[in-house]
Amino acid sequence: MEEFMLNDDVFEQLKDFDHKYLTKEQSLLIDKLILNEELKERYRKNGLCKECKQPNTSYVSNYAVWCNSCNSKNFQQNFKNWTSGNHEVDKFIQKTQLKAKQSDEVLEWIEYDRFENVEYLAKGGFGTIYKAIWKDGYIKSWDSVNNKWIRSKLWFREYENFPVVLKCLHNSQDITSDFLREIGTHNMILKYITYVTHCFGITKDPESRNFMIVMGYVINGSLRQHLNNNFNSIKWDEKLKILQNIVKGLAYIHKNGIIHRDFHCGNILKEDDFTLITDLGLCRPANVKPSQNECKELYGVLPYVAPEILRGKEYTQESDVYGFGIIAYEVCTGLPPYHDIVHDKFLAIRICQGLRPKSNYKIPQLILNIIKQCWDADPLKRPKANELIGLLTDLYCSAALSSRRDHEINKQIEEADKINETLTSSSSLNTGPTLSYTTNPQAVYTSRLLNFKNLPEPKNAVDNKDNDNSFREYSESIEAIDFTKLDIDKSN
Repeated sequence: MEEFMLNDDVFEQLKDFDHKYLTKEQSLLIDKLILNEELKERYRKNGLCKECKQPNTSYVSNYAVWCNSCNSKNFQQNFKNWTSGNHEVDKFIQKTQLKAKQSDEVLEWIEYDRFENVEYLAKGGFGTIYKAIWKDGYIKSWDSVNNKWIRSKLWFREYENFPVVLKCLHNSQDITSDFLREIGTHNMILKYITYVTHCFGITKDPESRNFMIVMGYVINGSLRQHLNNNFNSIKWDEKLKILQNIVKGLAYIHKNGIIHRDFHCGNILKEDDFTLITDLGLCRPANVKPSQNECKELYGVLPYVAPEILRGKEYTQESDVYGFGIIAYEVCTGLPPYHDIVHDKFLAIRICQGLRPKSNYKIPQLILNIIKQCWDADPLKRPKANELIGLLTDLYCSAALSSRRDHEINKQIEEADKINETLTSSSSLNTGPTLSYTTNPQAVYTSRLLNFKNLPEPKNAVDNKDNDNSFREYSESIEAIDFTKLDIDKSN
């Protein structure tokens, strides 16, 4: 494919223009001088690179400008100065650096000694999470005067000591190129939006020799932690806003042809008014190629896995929507799905037979209708993520705006609040914002191998369309939650 470039004469005529504030005469001259539309659009959007005399590939501000042509050379000149010790990892990082058209697309190899105050946070199915301070911050642009990278410590807020998450990938000494490629594809596509977190680079645990992904740290932690700490003070309009933000991220993921495959509350982060989806493509061992997984082993968090996936079907965007339905119910009621029972094959059977999470906590019917559509046993009857944006936005606006107080959702919210207030009036749940509940020791909320055979054909419970929060058929073994008799478990 022919690459169009500006000649020196054109550059001389444009070099003193401010691309952000072009006069009418300047715009006419640009139309005359730059005939290639792609090149013209790039100039108008990003301005000129003074080094190579071509339009930049990204412009955020005068301190955050990116030229792929120049910066790829800057990266390449430094390749000889670092190595991860793994040829595939080196190749992967170098490729992202050479292809980056903006700073957000860059991954870098970060020596472990560039981190300090490393502390353990949690352990998941295929990785262990640590928090650390990254001394340097991430690459933002190139300083052509001093010939070095300009770095930033801005991540939702400006930090003096830049906190990051280190996700140590278990058994990743022999990390596969397929695994790296999946991370890279997701990272390149999804760095453009606020609703999905991204990684800054890769490092290595000096003790285990496992590779670690370096990601942005979120102060409020996971959505699950946010619900535990604040549920009793979260109003319905706030719940709808959370769900709206989550589904916006999911819709963008799906728009780009990606399936999350491990969509649950632990993989959604809460940062002030934002929610961020994380861990795309990380729901399997880092040293296993898809081609080696001959038995199509299933990894995931059982309560969020769609019944057709439990029976061996491939993950789809519809199975992500099922997971969203479970997440939505969790946001509305505050409780993890099936938190009080064992997560075993019996639960998998019951899910296929139509069991869904249940609670005495009242959910407004318009919201419940959306949730039930999402977790329908038939994937084709589940709404698309972009359809859910419209449905939830309408409900959120109606709940948040005083001018729409007569909307049906507000009547249902008022009714639900009265019922829920009665349920919690004599309970310790009502003494503050923190949610307390007891989790069954065999309820597992981290990704793991789900090896269930001979599960029944998925179907809905007979009352999946009823105006009721509960699901009676196939639910006899699960007692409705009595908020007045909940044990307090301080470990949650």
